[in-house]
Amino acid sequence: MSLKYLGLTVALLLPMPIYAMGYSADYLSCVSSKSDSFANCAKDEFKYQDDRVETLFKKTLILYSGKEKKAQKKYQKQWVKQRDQRCDEANKSVSEVYKSKYYTCALKETVNRGNMLERLAFRL
Repeated sequence: MSLKYLGLTVALLLPMPIYAMGYSADYLSCVSSKSDSFANCAKDEFKYQDDRVETLFKKTLILYSGKEKKAQKKYQKQWVKQRDQRCDEANKSVSEVYKSKYYTCALKETVNRGNMLERLAFRL
């Protein structure tokens, strides 16, 4: 049995928080209630989804060893940097419009990354 599969077996036996793919019920409720600004709903959901990505990424690291693990960590950092550049994080404090644009973009990309990591983590 290779170390990769041994790691998978151990990971499957450890308690894992279960995330539903996509947006959380709290976000959907916030957006539909319109009691808060869309930017605030998106900001709160972004924080949740960013934590989700971090947790799932850590879980998938057990699939890799040595140089592969190091490469995956480097890729994850690059992904975050590119997401923030694509979504224009530098201008999110300019106005409510930019804030909304940033969180909408970053949220969408983060949900997609989380879904991909979740499929990887739980497909095994």
